[in-house]
Amino acid sequence: MYKLGLSEIFTCRLDSETFGFLSQYYRMVEWWTDHEKESFLSFSGFRNQFYKSWRNDWKGYNSQHAQTSSLVAYNMVRLSKGQPIGELKRSFAVVSPRIAKIEDEKLVFPTKQSKKAHVQLLPKNPTQKTLLEQAQNQYWQIGQIFLTPDWCAIPFTKYLDLTKEKEDASIQQLRK
Repeated sequence: MYKLGLSEIFTCRLDSETFGFLSQYYRMVEWWTDHEKESFLSFSGFRNQFYKSWRNDWKGYNSQHAQTSSLVAYNMVRLSKGQPIGELKRSFAVVSPRIAKIEDEKLVFPTKQSKKAHVQLLPKNPTQKTLLEQAQNQYWQIGQIFLTPDWCAIPFTKYLDLTKEKEDASIQQLRK
């Protein structure tokens, strides 16, 4: 088995729910960095120490946002090596592939209870359009997504057994 990976950057338009989520996401990251007072050896130790408090402070938000925001904060703390962490300069979010899906050229994911973000992806070329169609049909798995107000980076992966298959028709579509 071979793992084929492609990453694409899409320009996008955000709905109001997504804008609201982006404004909260950096606060989630800051929440985690404010709670990091000790040096943890592992990410899971860091996250588990404060997860229940996060759930209380961010009631209604999907738990995957706790996972991704704590991971961003953990890496920021580790990379700062004891130096103060500066203010986040850009609005962004990391979206877990566990909760995201592609529907009609939109990235859709839950933010809070019964609320979903809809990010209109604007394909620049036929390859991007084909990737979105194939991802919607679950030919590609999507990976961890990086989202800003202007663009969205999406990794796509597919496992292929090249010893048993001739070139896959879906891969042929991308080569055109």
